[in-house]
Amino acid sequence: MKDAYRTEPRERVTLSLQLIGGGSGVTRDISACGLYFETDSEQHVDSLIEFEIELDTPGGPMKFKAQGQIVRIEPQGDRTGAGVKLLASRLVPVE
Repeated sequence: MKDAYRTEPRERVTLSLQLIGGGSGVTRDISACGLYFETDSEQHVDSLIEFEIELDTPGGPMKFKAQGQIVRIEPQGDRTGAGVKLLASRLVPVE
């Protein structure tokens, strides 16, 4: 059943994510307009976050840099799950 809040299909993928300003996480799924990740750092609904995900591509390593808004929080034991709506993103070569 399709989630009424999602406009794009999500793909289950596990990628390491670095929060700008400190902290890290691991993605659970990602789409063209959002993602869900789990982290040890405290997060809050409506917070704006910036993060980077390093990707291996056929042309060499790239960084997905993005800004997003946390739209959902789910406690996951000692971790926090966060649903993020992407506001801006870009792909840049790793320097």
